Amino acid sequence: MARVSRHPLNARRIAVLVVALLVVLGVLSSEPLHRALLDLLAAAEQVMRAYPRLGMALFFALAGFSAMLSFFSSAALVPVGVFVWGPTVTMLLLWSGGTVGGILGYWFARTLGRRAVKRMFPDAPLRKYETFFSTRADWRTILLFRLALQSELPSYVLGLVRYPLPRYLPIILVAEALFVLLEIYLGAAFLERSAATFIGALVVAAVLMAWAWRRLQRAMAEAPAP
Repeated sequence: MARVSRHPLNARRIAVLVVALLVVLGVLSSEPLHRALLDLLAAAEQVMRAYPRLGMALFFALAGFSAMLSFFSSAALVPVGVFVWGPTVTMLLLWSGGTVGGILGYWFARTLGRRAVKRMFPDAPLRKYETFFSTRADWRTILLFRLALQSELPSYVLGLVRYPLPRYLPIILVAEALFVLLEIYLGAAFLERSAATFIGALVVAAVLMAWAWRRLQRAMAEAPAP
């Protein structure tokens, strides 16, 4: 049996996440910094109120891009959305935008093929997942894939192996809903300066991703060689 692989977060990405977390905790612990942030959000709210449809369309589009491009995350948008529209509208925009982004990534890979996708990812992990999901693409392993790697990679891989979209769509909806809910909690806690809630939601997200990653890697390790 093959050993379980490490989660594909390299040292640079881990360092960026740690620095971002330290910055957030610094803002939460500082009244002047938090007040300055709220002033910026109030200015953004005035613009959004002046152009409500454009603001929502832009927010929706950025949420979609975050599901297609790993270097961009919609997490930074959440405090703005919660401040301007409240948690319910923000959640719907993130959920629908992320779902559309996942579908577009799927169709990008399915239409343009492996030659286009491999420009975006290292060849070895892409080939590994492509090989596994071409023979073991059941809803359980695909859901684990989406939970473990909340990025564009699952959609591209499943597009390459031509997994049926009607079966993949419910998985996108469920996985997106879980992480959007956690992002809303993070954004609301950030605005309210609730460090305990912020850290709690972050821990829940990390534990969920780590659990899904280990279960996925175990299933891949136990799969018979093609």
